[in-house]
Amino acid sequence: MSGRSVELPDIPRAGDELEDYVAALFQASGHYVEKQIVESDPADLLELDIVTTDYAHKEAVRRLVEVKGGGWGYTDLFKVVGWMQYLKIARGAFFVTRWDDRGTAPRRMEPLGLDVVCFDDFTTAPDLFTEKGFGGFEEPDLIGLWRHSYSVERKFVKLIHKRAKAGDEGARAAKTYHRQINNGTFFARAPEESLAMLYEAYAEHPKLTRGYADELDGETFDPQSETAGSVSYRGMLDGKHPELQACAYLEHRARLSILKSAVDYALAHPNGAPEFRVSEDRKVFIFQGLTYHALPATFHSGMAWLREQPNFRRYATFWQQLLWGWGGFYLDDREEQEFEWMSKYSGIPADEIPTALEAFDRFFPIPGGWFVTAGQTDVRMVKMVPLIFQGIGAHHRRVQYKLAKESGFPELNPSSRYTDSDLAKRVNCTVDFLLDP
Repeated sequence: MSGRSVELPDIPRAGDELEDYVAALFQASGHYVEKQIVESDPADLLELDIVTTDYAHKEAVRRLVEVKGGGWGYTDLFKVVGWMQYLKIARGAFFVTRWDDRGTAPRRMEPLGLDVVCFDDFTTAPDLFTEKGFGGFEEPDLIGLWRHSYSVERKFVKLIHKRAKAGDEGARAAKTYHRQINNGTFFARAPEESLAMLYEAYAEHPKLTRGYADELDGETFDPQSETAGSVSYRGMLDGKHPELQACAYLEHRARLSILKSAVDYALAHPNGAPEFRVSEDRKVFIFQGLTYHALPATFHSGMAWLREQPNFRRYATFWQQLLWGWGGFYLDDREEQEFEWMSKYSGIPADEIPTALEAFDRFFPIPGGWFVTAGQTDVRMVKMVPLIFQGIGAHHRRVQYKLAKESGFPELNPSSRYTDSDLAKRVNCTVDFLLDP
């Protein structure tokens, strides 16, 4: 194990650290979390800190979340209320770190659907979060884990922007792709419109990581590249080339966004896509579902499978946890225990976890399937999950199995020869990425 470690401040600073802390509270309490969403208009710019979705109820509950470290006022509160109305989101939350003589704000804003919460003592912040009705924590230590996960995400995006500015064609394509899947589809008017936009972007960048790897090897960037033997690509799979790992992250982000939109569509149309309706004056037939029917056949077969699952509403949240919290893998020799934990955090019964793990194979079928065990290891992983995010998952095991940080992973007594070194390698990869300039 590397002697280096990444430490989180107990009191997050205003800005990204504070925003990540609040997002981690929602993520660790079982919400689906979307962050830093931007709608750009020639005249205006709408920037949303966090949007959460709670799929635990009969009706999915969305919440718009704004975070301010200081210097806030009623103008900021009413701005958020205006955004809520514009986005048709009934619930909102406004988190601050001091009251600034505005202690009556919660009472005044509550009738408008906006909860105002002050974290003036971070030792009690998780308790206050639960007290306010946002959710509880099966494992409070996961709050810190998600803060680390968001740090990786932010650094990936910054790296892509840096390499795009330097002139890399692959990074420029990745930057556009991130904007499409993080921002553009969020503001779609309906789930089917979001799906159409996601699949269009997905089709434009089917091999983004491979194409960028070709460019790093001195070839021409091609987002349709089928080159699997690239030197840079193989290096990326071994934990090198963080810019390529960032692209692999974006490819999985796109798949996750499609899965979420599929869940939202199934909830909005439990009996299938609507075919037509009549206008209010009953003079015009309006055909609906055309966008839905134009989506790929793999999506339709995936939707047919999804609707059959009793807890499909939780699948997007589960996969977000799996990819960016569990590192996209589980330990084969501890499958029963790991599935029990995944069940506890996602709300999906443990005996349904193997079915939930089929989602990518159902919506994005590939030869051999998405899960692979590479060599003599117990790490059963989703293909193409960046090793840096797998390091987050390895750290997650430290938390779950209460392992001493100094001793590495031998305490797990793994059944396969290289499990200990594989997990240690992943942690070191993540630490090096976060600490190196």
